[in-house]
Amino acid sequence: MYVFRREKTFLEQFNETTKRSYDKIGSKKYIYWFIIFLIAIAVQIIPTLIVTLIFGIILGIMAFASGNIESLMSIQNSPWVQWASTATSTGIVILSFFLYIKLVEKRPFKSIGLASNNKVKKYLIGAAVSIVMQLFYFLVVLLLGWGEIAAEPIYATTAFGTSAIGFILLFLTGFIIQGASEEVVVRGWMLPVMSRHYRVSTAIILSSVFFGFLHILNPNISVLSIINLILYGIFASLYSLNDGGLWGIFAQHSIWNWFMGNILGLPVSGMIFGNASLIETKLTGPAWITGGNFGPEGGLIVTFILSVSIIILIRMLIKKGILVKQNTIEI
Repeated sequence: MYVFRREKTFLEQFNETTKRSYDKIGSKKYIYWFIIFLIAIAVQIIPTLIVTLIFGIILGIMAFASGNIESLMSIQNSPWVQWASTATSTGIVILSFFLYIKLVEKRPFKSIGLASNNKVKKYLIGAAVSIVMQLFYFLVVLLLGWGEIAAEPIYATTAFGTSAIGFILLFLTGFIIQGASEEVVVRGWMLPVMSRHYRVSTAIILSSVFFGFLHILNPNISVLSIINLILYGIFASLYSLNDGGLWGIFAQHSIWNWFMGNILGLPVSGMIFGNASLIETKLTGPAWITGGNFGPEGGLIVTFILSVSIIILIRMLIKKGILVKQNTIEI
């Protein structure tokens, strides 16, 4: 059996810098995870709901002023509004955790895994890893006849092909913020805080389950979708531990969503962002294999991709001495 050497990862920075180590509630390990889940939900959901409410009020006023309430739907579906809503709501999540970490835990924000070296290099590698994974999915679907490149747009009702490049780049900036926000919450904050009172392996599983169930209200969700999202959480945790911080997984997560939605023209966790893509991929194979209306994350192809990636990362962590045999004490 293998265990993690916490002192060789960015997780140790929590122990070294925080003024609030959660020792009192951490002594009750059977409910500690639940309390951490509640804190994570409160810190990110409350500000997001406020922003959503403000956007709703503004859109309502605009629709009322135009004298056409039905125009509210068209305004909501505008790529500009979708981009602004996504970037603002997820940006607020990052800001909320910045304030929580600084004011409540009283530690530097960089201690969540942002203090690593070669940030640009790690970011670019993370982006490349994501594109390779997405292209593997795309080629499998095409070669095995489970999908085809559509001649006419399916979801890209705003812009399609080269005419969509402006919107594609716009949504790239939105996904950069969105992907980073989820990583700040789950891998940057929750994983180190949980590993303070659980084994690292337990913290990885618990935080990954939280990540999976964050998407429980997404359209077209299924049991396999949840399993794949939990697997992605495990992959992202191992990636960040192997990479020495969050910069690489920031890029991998953001580009994973962007490339899937705005390049390949597929649903991203059941949702369509911006209605603009370079190409459209029409899935024709079984939904349990391709993911169907949930997108790639709902099918067995992504289960395979993530499982192989996790095995590769485990081997890399063993080689680096971060994951060691049981006779090495886990700190």
